[in-house]
Amino acid sequence: MASGLALTLTLPLALRPLSAQTAASPAARLRLRALPGPRGLEVGDVITVRLEVWVSTWFQSAVDFPATLSAEGALVEMVGGSPESSFEEIAGQRWTGLIRQYRVAPVQPGEVVIALSSALAVHPGAGNPMQLKPPPALRMNVKLPKGAEDIQPFVAARRLELSQRWWPEAPANSASDAAGNAAVPRVGDLIRREIVLITDSSSPLLPLPDLGLSGEASEVGVHLHAPELEERRINAATTPVQTRRQQATYTLRQAGVVEFPALELVWWDLRARRRRVSRLEGLTLQVQAAAQARDPFAIETPAEALPAKPKDSGIWQASWRSKLLIIALLAAGGLGAAVALRRQRRSRPSEQQAQGQAWRRLRRACSRGDAGAADQALAIVMATQDTGLRQHWLRDRELQAAMNELAQRRFGASAPAESGGARWQGDRLWRALSKLRREHRRTAKPAQLPALSP
Repeated sequence: MASGLALTLTLPLALRPLSAQTAASPAARLRLRALPGPRGLEVGDVITVRLEVWVSTWFQSAVDFPATLSAEGALVEMVGGSPESSFEEIAGQRWTGLIRQYRVAPVQPGEVVIALSSALAVHPGAGNPMQLKPPPALRMNVKLPKGAEDIQPFVAARRLELSQRWWPEAPANSASDAAGNAAVPRVGDLIRREIVLITDSSSPLLPLPDLGLSGEASEVGVHLHAPELEERRINAATTPVQTRRQQATYTLRQAGVVEFPALELVWWDLRARRRRVSRLEGLTLQVQAAAQARDPFAIETPAEALPAKPKDSGIWQASWRSKLLIIALLAAGGLGAAVALRRQRRSRPSEQQAQGQAWRRLRRACSRGDAGAADQALAIVMATQDTGLRQHWLRDRELQAAMNELAQRRFGASAPAESGGARWQGDRLWRALSKLRREHRRTAKPAQLPALSP
């Protein structure tokens, strides 16, 4: 870093002598300068910029210095503490000055401009308040540091954190998870990827992660969400920290191997003065074909209950003994069909048992906070209800809120990130369904089987 005399930029004074001017009325001026001089600067070098306010008399009130300076391609932070006071002899007249210092760290090569963004109010003693226009801006040429020539685009920061998250949280290629639920990615499933970038870089070249899948349009559908940007400061004098969040939802369209690429971001560490690479690993999935779920309530008809195949009418031309045999066989077949029908009607409690199993499965999933198992059990429970009762249940506000909470847990954009990985609580869903089930039992009329014909 070059050293030497400070670069001093001042507002031009009036043409008449300064002593004559101060004798007539108090005067004030601004001065902006860099220490040391901005020559031979590299990205990451730190210099001090002084904003000086001078009056020809004294200060009637304190100067409200800005918390930061306007900077293009540099980080600016105000040095803490009260403004420094100083005195200076100008043209035989003693001037009083207040000085505020700012730390400036260039983060981009090329021309860096430092300036005061607005006028500054000054109250000199024995005079009227004055609005001083900003002095000319400081302009300095900044070079790339050694070892950073291959970084394209060039991004410099003191802090840069890159992280990612997948939904489902652990896409697996195994047949089932620990809870016994299907975990194999299949055609039609959705996979969501979220990239979070936290940095204090003010570089306009800071890239957003590319979450598209070039060349995979036929196998995977990609929906890019609008990026989210959040900026916060500890106080007005510090560098802002930005949080950039980018999400994409992928639809698995074909069976086979799907590869989500790794992401890399090359940047320059201003603190360590070195080149760094932040990398996010990719993901490889073995996508299976979509499986058609078997109806758990389907009742298989016994073979003996199937209607007898009609015989050829020519058999009625046989002898009377053959006719009696045929009549006996038909009677036996009818009796067997009646017995099978009665057994089928008696087997209906198995459907109720299946419904009870679905309710017990839903209760277990809610109690242990398993959102995936609860969603499957809820689909079975709702499918067993008749259309009118199901529509009545879906209009219940408490059940709607519980189902929305379950959906947000599984596929929501923000709930899993905000919860910090907390387990889903299914008590609300179970209470809503249990309440509706009890109400239905109180109001429903007992079912009556039709009378059997002898």
